[in-house]
Amino acid sequence: MKIATDHCPLCGGANDCQRCTVAAYKGPCWCARVKIPEELIAQIPVERRNQACLCRNCVMEFHRAQEGGSAGPKIRPGDFYFDSGLMVFTAPYHSRRGYCCDNNCRHCPYRLDSLKLKFVPAA
Repeated sequence: MKIATDHCPLCGGANDCQRCTVAAYKGPCWCARVKIPEELIAQIPVERRNQACLCRNCVMEFHRAQEGGSAGPKIRPGDFYFDSGLMVFTAPYHSRRGYCCDNNCRHCPYRLDSLKLKFVPAA
């Protein structure tokens, strides 16, 4: 049985993977900015591992569950400031969050590791 590489092996939804699509290359995949924990990979059935990418929703839901259902870690003093009425999170907050949300945050501490095509914490 051929496994669909453009669908998430956990939920079956579209994974929107740049590497798994037949569309023209449009830059690094969304997953390059997200930390995908080994605990989540372990949930994929053995026969489907390394066959298709997880979807963004499954990865984000896993992170939210690990954070107690909240959208991010507890906000501490100094984690943000306001600029023109918008709340701007600082790099330490993003680092504690543990992954890049791919929203082009001003103080995102992650950078592209060109060898692995993954976003990793900046040194």
